[in-house]
Amino acid sequence: MKRIYFLDNLRWTTVILVIIYHVFYIFNCSDVPSNFIVKGIPCFDAFLLFVYPWFMILMFAIAGCSSRYALQKRSGKEFIKDRNQRIFIPCIAGMFAYGWIGGYIGAQYSADAESLPKAIQILIIILSGTGPLWFGQLLFVICLILMLIRKLDKKQKLLAIGEKANLPVLILLMIPMWLSSYILIMPMVTIYRLGIYGLAFLLGYYILSHERVQERLAKSAVWLMIPAIILGVIITILYYGQNYAELSFLQKPLINAYAWLMTIAIFGIGKKYFNFQNQFTAFMTSRSQSYYLLHYTFVVLLGWFCIEKLTSLSFGMYYIIIIVGTAILLPQVTELLLRIPILNRLLLGIVKK
Repeated sequence: MKRIYFLDNLRWTTVILVIIYHVFYIFNCSDVPSNFIVKGIPCFDAFLLFVYPWFMILMFAIAGCSSRYALQKRSGKEFIKDRNQRIFIPCIAGMFAYGWIGGYIGAQYSADAESLPKAIQILIIILSGTGPLWFGQLLFVICLILMLIRKLDKKQKLLAIGEKANLPVLILLMIPMWLSSYILIMPMVTIYRLGIYGLAFLLGYYILSHERVQERLAKSAVWLMIPAIILGVIITILYYGQNYAELSFLQKPLINAYAWLMTIAIFGIGKKYFNFQNQFTAFMTSRSQSYYLLHYTFVVLLGWFCIEKLTSLSFGMYYIIIIVGTAILLPQVTELLLRIPILNRLLLGIVKK
């Protein structure tokens, strides 16, 4: 099967969006828990609120599509082995190799941590250093669930049904997306929302992976994107300043409608305008996972350096330093790790074909 270039392009552009999001997020003014208790420039929270409801749903939907294409070339066992080596192991090893740095910095701004036994403090530092690595951990669990569903649906009837989805059906899928936001949420660590992210993955696998469905979305891409942007602006105005990561916010029907509408609109835009490859897009595709895995540590380290060592500078300069510093350091460290045997496999999921 030929490679679907627009999915590659959506993946690496979303990774860049995640990096920019984290630069603003670490100093957010909306009381969303971060590594720092320092508040930055409030107006940047509008960007955080605009993208947060949908960008990880988009990532899981893209992963669902990619999984279907991967399973056309691999058996179920080979697929799980591949996902374990490329995704799950790096997202576990990363917590111990570099994720703890963010957890350690965060602990310096928490008065409660000092009163706990040392062993508990270390455990909290490691676990709180998960950062964006939760995506790969949850994705691997969802891949295991997919294997179970495929065993129950040996004749792949669900794929045949998914291919028939027309535009009204695709839009109405926002209803099950909303309902899924209430189920399979890990206690205490609510970022692990297996219900909604699992459904986004399965909709990507069974519906959005079909070329016919992608063509339908491409034909209506602009007409989907316009209301999605309008809805996003309305939500940003209505809920600006509120904690956009709280479940009470993320379970609102309006928020889930916006998240799904933006997801399918971006799929349509991607299919229509970004289904190509050149030297730059090929390079970004090959580095997108590594950048996703490593970036947050640089963002947090540079953020800590700014607020602790550059106290005379304005907050606007902090953002510039973090963005430029990450743009310089992240590619260099990535290229170094890619060339070190064992580390490139363990931390970046690089497996020889």
